[in-house]
Amino acid sequence: MNHLEATKSVVGHTENLTAAQTHTLTIDTLGYAYVSVDVCQEAWGNAGYTSQAAFTVLKLEESDLSGSAYANVTAFVGGGTGGFTIPTPSSTSADVVVRMDVDCRGRKRYLKLTATPYTTGTVYTVARLGKGTDGPVSASAKGVNATVSG
Repeated sequence: MNHLEATKSVVGHTENLTAAQTHTLTIDTLGYAYVSVDVCQEAWGNAGYTSQAAFTVLKLEESDLSGSAYANVTAFVGGGTGGFTIPTPSSTSADVVVRMDVDCRGRKRYLKLTATPYTTGTVYTVARLGKGTDGPVSASAKGVNATVSG
C-alpha cells in the first residue's frame, strides 16, 4: 500500500472573502501523527496584489476542546515572533500556496487554521492527515467522495 492511500483529507473554502473577513478550518487530529495543510489563495489580477503579503493573518492554533480555548502555535503564526514570513505574490496572475507541515505528537487534539486575505478573493484549504493509528480504507473515512488506487 502506498502510504498516501492511508490518509484523511479535510477541506474548506471561502469565496469572495474580503480583507475584513476571515476563513477558518478546524482539524481534528485524533488518531493521526502528522498533518499537512495547504492554504491556497487565488490570483486577483490587481496591481496592489504584488505589493503586500498575501494574507494579513495566517496562523494555526491548537486546543484540547473543539471550538474554544485556542492558543497560537508559535512556529505557525505568519509575521509573528518565532513564526514565518507570509509570501507576497510574484505577479498579478500568481496563486499563493502556503504549506504547513505539523507533527501532531505532543500537540493538542484540535488545530484551527485562520486566514485573512490582503484583498478580496477566494481562499481554499486542504489538510491531509497521515500516519494514523488505523489507516482509513473507505472513501468516507478518507474524507473524500471517491477513492481510486492503481
